[in-house]
Amino acid sequence: MKSTLLIACGVAALILGVSSRVMAQVPFGPRSDEERPRFPDFNTVVKGAKEYEGLFKLYHKEEHLYMEIMPHQFDKPVLCPIAVARGAGMGGQTLNFDEQWVLLFKRVGDKVHLIRRNVHFKAKPGTPVAKAVETTYADSVLMALRIVAINQMKQQAVLININDIFMTDFAELHLGAFDANRSVWHKVKAFPHNIELEVQATYSGGRHFFMSDDGTIDPRGNTVVIHYGLAELPDSGYQPRLADDRVGHFLSAVKDFSSESKDTAFVRYINRWRLERAEPFDAKNPTRLSVPKKSIKFYIEKTVPHEYRAAVQEGILEWNKAFEKIGFRNAIEVVQQREDEDWDPEDMNYNTLRWITTDTSFAMGPSRANPLTGEILDADILFDADMVRTWKHQYKVFSGSGVGLEPISPIQAMNMGWGLDHLLLQRHLGDAGWDDLPKRLADDPRAARLRAIRQGVCQCGSQMNYELGMAAIAIGARGLGKTGDKVPDDLINQAIKETVMHEVGHTLGLRHNFKGSTMLPNNQLHDTKITRAQGLVGSVMDYNPVNLAPKGVKQGDYFTTTIGPYDYWAIEYAYKPLSGGTEGEAGELQKIANKGALPGHEFGSDEDIFLTADPLTNAFDLGSDVMKFAQDRMLLAQELMQGLSSRVVDSGESYQRARVAFSILLSQYGNGAYLIARYVGGEHAHRDHRGDPSGRDPLVPVAAAKQREGLKFLQEHIFSDQPFQFPPELLRKLAVERWHHWGTQPGSTDFPLHDRILGIQQVALNELLSSGVLRRIQNNAMKAEKNEQSLALAEVFRSVSDGIWCDLPNGAAKEEKKTGPNGTAKEEKKTGPSSIMRRNLQREHVKKLSSLVLGQRTGSSGGFAILFGSSNSSSAPPDARSLARMHLREIDKRIEGTLSDKQAALDDTARAHLEECHERIGKVLNASMQVND
Repeated sequence: MKSTLLIACGVAALILGVSSRVMAQVPFGPRSDEERPRFPDFNTVVKGAKEYEGLFKLYHKEEHLYMEIMPHQFDKPVLCPIAVARGAGMGGQTLNFDEQWVLLFKRVGDKVHLIRRNVHFKAKPGTPVAKAVETTYADSVLMALRIVAINQMKQQAVLININDIFMTDFAELHLGAFDANRSVWHKVKAFPHNIELEVQATYSGGRHFFMSDDGTIDPRGNTVVIHYGLAELPDSGYQPRLADDRVGHFLSAVKDFSSESKDTAFVRYINRWRLERAEPFDAKNPTRLSVPKKSIKFYIEKTVPHEYRAAVQEGILEWNKAFEKIGFRNAIEVVQQREDEDWDPEDMNYNTLRWITTDTSFAMGPSRANPLTGEILDADILFDADMVRTWKHQYKVFSGSGVGLEPISPIQAMNMGWGLDHLLLQRHLGDAGWDDLPKRLADDPRAARLRAIRQGVCQCGSQMNYELGMAAIAIGARGLGKTGDKVPDDLINQAIKETVMHEVGHTLGLRHNFKGSTMLPNNQLHDTKITRAQGLVGSVMDYNPVNLAPKGVKQGDYFTTTIGPYDYWAIEYAYKPLSGGTEGEAGELQKIANKGALPGHEFGSDEDIFLTADPLTNAFDLGSDVMKFAQDRMLLAQELMQGLSSRVVDSGESYQRARVAFSILLSQYGNGAYLIARYVGGEHAHRDHRGDPSGRDPLVPVAAAKQREGLKFLQEHIFSDQPFQFPPELLRKLAVERWHHWGTQPGSTDFPLHDRILGIQQVALNELLSSGVLRRIQNNAMKAEKNEQSLALAEVFRSVSDGIWCDLPNGAAKEEKKTGPNGTAKEEKKTGPSSIMRRNLQREHVKKLSSLVLGQRTGSSGGFAILFGSSNSSSAPPDARSLARMHLREIDKRIEGTLSDKQAALDDTARAHLEECHERIGKVLNASMQVND
């Protein structure tokens, strides 16, 4: 019994000894079967790493970058700004600035989920509808990240390897296959409220349609530096400000299902900086200025050339005039970066103006805003150096479209969405394949533009090369400077200052205003006493052309030198200190916003260009009478054609510059055809609200007299071959570049003159006889005042036909008595040889009338059209089809009369042309059925 007890005690002692040794190897604290085998020792993982203290603590060890997430940082949203810092012809471009990504990290078991918040929908917390929103809409889980280690000494902080996030195509550049083996960390910086990371990323095997062939030396190693940030959301002290559609600001919109609005669940906040007075408002001294608690500070990067820094600084500080009107002194400050300073422009702690070289001639001013409140947090303005190079360089105004097409009318092309930012177009079109991209771009430019509008794309600088070229030709012709050598400094500095003002306006939250250029009467555009006091234009947020004086008028400022009345108004709405919180501000904001009908406050947004028919809403027009501007530009082009080659090409130089200059001048005809044609069937669009002082109706047809004036001008100056009689000695000198190496695109020596002229005529013809314009003419007749004789469809058809077929005798006139006004015999004009230009235009006219008669296939939506009481949007009104048939019959009779007239002096080409038209018209008129029937 005793021996048994001794044995039992010995076994127990042995067991206890072994157990104590095992327990000595286990850390004190609760046992975790999950953590022991899964996570290596934290100190071992980060041993030897370079540490960065900041919003998140970072550990850089060899090729890995680890990030430590504290428990309180989980489920806390952060912003993720992204930019391309260098390479691929995209260096300096900010990405996703249409809506900043809001990310959060969430621990789920052994992993950390990277989640992108859905910030589009909300409801009042704690309400039943809030639960419904939560059920209906979800965030997006982008990644599930492996936990590398747990820091037991820092409240169970989690360590993750953020190579798993950023050593991928997280920025969605779509430059090919991301190669993690050839990608490295370029820079790592940490700050108390943000971390800034740069990845030198290498892609391979991709084909980026919009990228210049010169952007990457070898597509097997397409390397770009991508800048990522993780930034803490600002504190709750910011007061959002509701938007108003009468004033144009960038928006942060959310659908609030708790909204009590009668019209919509959307709540729209304007994007603006947090600008607060350091001194409280003094009612006894309301005009007293106060410095802000924190100014808006811009840093001019040292890449900006020395000779332009003064103009850049003036353009930035010009906006202080608007802030002084609402009580702020030095709201904006400017700092010039020193040569020995080295900070990253992409860092959210710096608002920068940068100078880059992409050879695509552009400027842009994106800003980043908190999508939950609209508070602007960061802004970076980019200037491409090509924008201010001398005009004699390659004409690349719209080469950025990526399809190698030169538009007939640059204004029409820009209005329709050409020349948009390459990357944004790529993102819009997706990866559906590039082979048919030129066709898809031509078919869907408006959709691309709408996408770009949301993302804040700015094309202000993209046509500056073209405008400076036009100015250089005019200056040389009038003896004000030497054409082709150098654009005058005052012209360049004014251009830079205006473009800087425009882009800074974007960074302050202002959208484009394409009615801003119509403030002044055309006869005041060169009166510097007026333009330097109130501005050449109502807003620098328009795309303003170079201001060139008509013949006999003294040249004024080339570009506006100050912000305009609209700009003061927009800043007042966004930044004027108000009281009472979001709801209490409403009444005060209404008093500011109802000033839209005041002179200089006209506003037309990007989408208004093509979603309205307002002829005053355009890019690159100038003056209250846009028709007069177009006519003056065409007359100026005719003037400058004389002796062009001898002025733009010096002795010993090749002649290709003459071709560039000729193309610039020829495009003036296309612009004129487009701008004037927009008056016919036009309709002024206003944004005034009911009860606004001097408020106007939202839709007001263009005065019938103005429409008829436009029709007459097009008939006499576009549907005619007389304006296109260019000097033969000039046409013989339209040479092309003869170099062939990388960076060049050698072209045919043939200049497609007749194609270009026909294109100019088609701009007007297609606009006048488009289904939309024809329907609008009929609709506008019901909106006109009773004492106004509205323009009729018949007038449009008659004007077009009489202008295009004026070389044929009027068949109806032959039946009348051939006598003159005094009763004497009247000699009838005999038909002579027609010109190539007129024959080309006549063929197009027959085709256009034929398409109206036959109609177009409408697809299978007929049932829906009947259900909703609408017709196909591409179909012309029935009266237009009837008129088209009538005019085809009349033209055919005139052709028959000419062909049968033995006295008509027709050569073989003219006779063949008329016979072909006769046969085509006969087939159309004898068609058994119209397509729409």
